[in-house]
Amino acid sequence: MTANLGAMDLLLATRNQHKTREFTQLLGRNFTLRDLTSQRDLPEILETGRTFEENAVIKATTISKIFPHKMVIADDSGLEVDMLAGAPGIFSARYAGENASDRRNVKKLLCELQGATERWARFRCVIALAKNRKLMTTVVGEVAGAITKSPRGENGFGYDPIFVPEGFEETFAELPSNTKNAISHRANAVAELVRYFNTARRSARK
Repeated sequence: MTANLGAMDLLLATRNQHKTREFTQLLGRNFTLRDLTSQRDLPEILETGRTFEENAVIKATTISKIFPHKMVIADDSGLEVDMLAGAPGIFSARYAGENASDRRNVKKLLCELQGATERWARFRCVIALAKNRKLMTTVVGEVAGAITKSPRGENGFGYDPIFVPEGFEETFAELPSNTKNAISHRANAVAELVRYFNTARRSARK
């Protein structure tokens, strides 16, 4: 672990440009973030875990085996709705089927909640960190809120247009990106990750 936080390079195990942009904004200038966009020949990573943590660990350690000298981070995140016993959960990205669009996933969720008065939910994110083929740590972040009856807003992605975070009236898709990035589940998880790095840096200096 380098003692110079400003020189820290991270490899994000994703090709999702929305996710890469959000991580870049959240991590800030003390980190240089690259993703897998330029890596065309990597094997498909099967997310066979039963929890967000298991899937994040699978992705981070798999990529770490291919790039053992890189600091690899991977996240798994999704929406948990109380009325649906925690669904869509780990199936958030494919709730309406494999390769389903955000719009189809949102439509299915709203159909299943049609007429429901109890609409509490939370976004949860788990980030796994791996290096030299080994898991170093996992961190967790979440944000509570409620599901709207129809989509609102043009920002964000996924379920952002139907999720109103607790304490706000706007959906994630209506909020400015800097506001969302201050309160989101991924923001909370990244904050925990940065605290982990800061603790490791202080220990290295002793």
